Order: sequence, then structure tokens, then C-alpha cells
Amino acid sequence: MFRASAPVRRPVPVGADGPAGPALAAAALPRLVRAAAHVPPGPGAPYRPEGAREEFYRELGALYGADFDRGQFAASGRRTSVELAYGALDALGPLTPEECPEVVVVAYAAPDFDHAELVASCVKRRLPGEPLSFALSDQGVLAPFSALRVAVEYARRCGWSRLLLLVVDQGTQPFPLPATGQSAVHADAAVALLLHWDGGDAALGGAAQGVPEPGLFAHWDDRASVVAGAGLSDAGAELPAHDGTLIRVADGQPATGGWAALLAVTDRDRPVVVADYDRERGLLAYCTLDTGELRVR
Repeated sequence: MFRASAPVRRPVPVGADGPAGPALAAAALPRLVRAAAHVPPGPGAPYRPEGAREEFYRELGALYGADFDRGQFAASGRRTSVELAYGALDALGPLTPEECPEVVVVAYAAPDFDHAELVASCVKRRLPGEPLSFALSDQGVLAPFSALRVAVEYARRCGWSRLLLLVVDQGTQPFPLPATGQSAVHADAAVALLLHWDGGDAALGGAAQGVPEPGLFAHWDDRASVVAGAGLSDAGAELPAHDGTLIRVADGQPATGGWAALLAVTDRDRPVVVADYDRERGLLAYCTLDTGELRVR
């Protein structure tokens, strides 16, 4: 048995306000220090029929009124989320024990078709040390934003400083898939982001998630460059003004699109805001990163 609950937060040191109450630390930004994207070329592995697996998909789909689409599944090239995550880690480059993340969070919008392997567990075998590793899903296109917040919260509570965010888009599914729109996956891809958290017990700065309204942008940095996800092509989810570069992302990579585009931002003397709008849920999320030390592979 194991327990996956968050650890108890460390006591906050008493600040200049004296014993009546600790001084609140200023909000901090995560520093993105290394990043890599992986889009494998060519088709994936051919389909090899397995009666037991096909029966599993039929039974699983029946629970939710979804039919096993054998023709679609057989015609798709198979690249598991584990393979894609490994590709992103390889692209990120070797990590020494001193560089190895202390917490790894995997985020995805579309689930892996192979239930025999868990991405978080497999990735852990590729990393030195013993990082805490787990996955976050069921958040749609905003899953990576939630994953970053969770990773920072673990860092705050445990006194950690090195975080790894792995984002995966895997387009092979045994059930009917959307061919167009925000949820459609047009290519398998993965992104690896190695971040440092220097904020200690401070709150995560420059981030918010919720229904688009003026109050949502209280922490918006108008000096920043902006990566706008595919959901923000809708006029109903406009972003505030900003002075930096604007990169817009097209449909086809619901989870990885904005985070892969982040690697193309060259204006490193200002923060970078990554933002996206989940059209299905009506929620917008954004986060701000310090990319002054970013190395892209």
C-alpha cells in the first residue's frame, strides 16, 4: 500500500512582521532552464492483432457507450505515450544527479491506448535519483497548466527546487476520435520542460485559471511575450495587452501545442506567458515563466 497525499507544508519562517504573523513572501516565477520537443518522423509500429486486448477495449468502451473502432485502431501507427515521453527526455539531453528533477509531472489531454505501462513509472527509470513521479489528466487542454501548479506546490511543501513537466499528445485511440477542432490530435508529440523553483514558500506568481473575466488577469504581466494556444482563436476569450512577441498556435496538438511553441520564443529579456482557452469547459488558464536561462535542444 502507498499514500499519494501531499506532504505537510514546512513551517514558514517568521518575517519582519514579528511573531504576530509571518511576513508573506512575494510571489515567484518558475525558471525554465532547459526544454526540448519531440515529434517522431514517419509512421509508428504496425498493428498486430491481439484478441485479449481487443476484447478489453470492447468491454471498456461499453461502460461509456463507445464502440471499439477496430478499423481506425488498426490503421493508426502505434506510438505509446511512454515512447513519446522517452523521446522528449532523449531530446532534453543527459541529466546529472545534481540536475535531476525532484518531482516529475506528466500531463496529457488524450489517454494512452496501451494500459500495460504507466508513463510516470517508466520515465522514473530513465532519471537519476528517486524523483516523485505521477501523471495528471482529465483537465483537457489545460492539463499542463494544472500540472505545473501541482509541481510547484509539491516543491513549496517539500523544499524542492527542480521540477520536470512532461506533456504528451498521442493520437492513436481504440475509440472514435474527433477529426477537427481543439481536441483533435494530428501528430504524436511530447515536450519536456526542466524548471527551477527558487520561491521557497512563496506563492506561484503570474498564473491563474478560471472563467475569462477581468479579475482573472490580476497577475497578468503586460511586459511579457505571449504564446496563445489554439483555443484563444475565439473572440470570446481575448487576452489583455502585452508588449512582447505574440505566437499563436493552431489546432492539432491540444496538450503540447503551446508548450512546444514556447521553445521558439527568442525574446529572453522578458517573461513569457503561456495561455490557452478550453472551449469545451469554458475555462482559460495562463502561467508566466522566466526564460532568461533557457537552453533549447
